[in-house]
Amino acid sequence: MDDIERYLQPIQIPPTTPRRYVSFNRALNLREPGEDTGDWHFKVMFFCSADEPPKVANLAGEGTEIDTTPTLGELGVRDMSDELARKNVKAMSGPIYVANHYRAIADLALAELMEGRVPMTVTARAVNQWFDTEDQIATLVRDYLVPLGDQLVGEARKSYDAWLPTIQYNA
Repeated sequence: MDDIERYLQPIQIPPTTPRRYVSFNRALNLREPGEDTGDWHFKVMFFCSADEPPKVANLAGEGTEIDTTPTLGELGVRDMSDELARKNVKAMSGPIYVANHYRAIADLALAELMEGRVPMTVTARAVNQWFDTEDQIATLVRDYLVPLGDQLVGEARKSYDAWLPTIQYNA
């Protein structure tokens, strides 16, 4: 343990399921061994000052404000308990289900629409910082973002349809 770590405590993670899981920026800062995206700010996302009340991770999915499960089901949600335990982060109970990077971006996009953010701050520039290849961005759009549009209606759908073509690979 380095000097800084002695002044930190892990955030609290409420019970999760494959349909109610850790997402958003926390998920973008966690990766499985062998993955080449994310994990830039792990300590900032999963630890807080030891002299403050512990922070609690926000969840996405069923029963939360941001729920992409109607169109994406359990796609891109995985049990990250072992990886988090290796880094001294544990759940309040049970396994820790976390969105992969694709799912976290879909959740962020829905969150922005729900907050009325237009134009959205999830931009091609941001996505290109989270992914490294044209294939990764094609997977994001094809498997996650296009299906997500099916759960939107009205102005949210119009904004989403205008935004979606802007998400493309920039070398």
